Amino acid sequence: MSEPGSSGPRVVDWGLAERLALALAAGGPTWPGTEEELRAESRRAAHLVRRYTGLRPKTALPEAELVRRDEWARVNLDSFRRLSAGVERTLAERMNASSSEGKSAGFPQTIASAATGAEVGLTVGYLGQRVIGQYDVALIGPTRAPRLLFVGPNLSSARERLDVNRDLFLSWIALHETTHAVQFAAVPWLRSHLGAIASELFEGAAVDVRPGELIGKITHLNPKELLRTVTNGELATLLLTDDQRGLVYRLMATMTVVEGYAEHVMDAVGDQLDPGYAEMRRRLDLDRERRGLLDKVVSKLLGLDMKMAQYTRGKEFADRVVGQAGLRTLNQVWKGPEFLPSNAELEAPGDWIARVGAKRESRLFSLFR
Repeated sequence: MSEPGSSGPRVVDWGLAERLALALAAGGPTWPGTEEELRAESRRAAHLVRRYTGLRPKTALPEAELVRRDEWARVNLDSFRRLSAGVERTLAERMNASSSEGKSAGFPQTIASAATGAEVGLTVGYLGQRVIGQYDVALIGPTRAPRLLFVGPNLSSARERLDVNRDLFLSWIALHETTHAVQFAAVPWLRSHLGAIASELFEGAAVDVRPGELIGKITHLNPKELLRTVTNGELATLLLTDDQRGLVYRLMATMTVVEGYAEHVMDAVGDQLDPGYAEMRRRLDLDRERRGLLDKVVSKLLGLDMKMAQYTRGKEFADRVVGQAGLRTLNQVWKGPEFLPSNAELEAPGDWIARVGAKRESRLFSLFR
């Protein structure tokens, strides 16, 4: 991994991050299938998703790619780096300014850079052992072609752990990731909307970060409150300003809709596809509950429990809207950012329906569901 902008202090030691990530993401079982098989299943899934949802992609969907764990790690390290580029530049400029004023730099910066690099590397390496599929889209920076990635070793280990039919398992994972591909291709404003929030959040974090104030916030919490904050995965939000916290809630609300919609579509299409789908879904939910202690702790620290909560909360919203007013009404979330539900409306779908207005379900549309 090349080192752009090598002059001046580095905020993240990307070389260390890469070494750790690739060491953790090495190896794994072989998936007994081909990339062409994945591509055929993903094309089939795209057809089913379009037929059920009525969404029409404005651009071509990416072809599925079968990748190794280390390949996935490299893709996501590059994404992390692109996401954090603006923050790194701002913080590096502040470090340079502090150095020119005679303030301590050098060794503390090296320690901080190594610590951040280690955190990024461990995070990507850990996820590299677990992520099964990913729709990879650039939210910040220049537009690049999205990718539809499936991690071979993790496909194998997940299918073996769940002990489910191989073909049904492949249909399930293809449905979920392809739904995301259809969403972003059919809703051009979605990428720029998420990217704008993320950019504002990252830029604000770089400008507003003041280590002394952050430490003060933590030390003023009583031990019981601090423990509750950490175990609930809320420490990051605690350290944000009010404006940044608002951006985080907007970002989370949007991602909750994106993930929940995909979960709803996956289950609705899956139930029509194969009567064994419900049993596989039950095993998947049970598998999530049976994680070991270490896995639960790491997931909490990385915010993966928050991701699971997005799936659950978002799917409940989507299911309730479809149950009350139909899929055409739910599809109004894709009309524009102003049609997205607020955090409060996610808990009260009826309020969101009242605000945007229910759409009548045409008989032809409902026949395809």
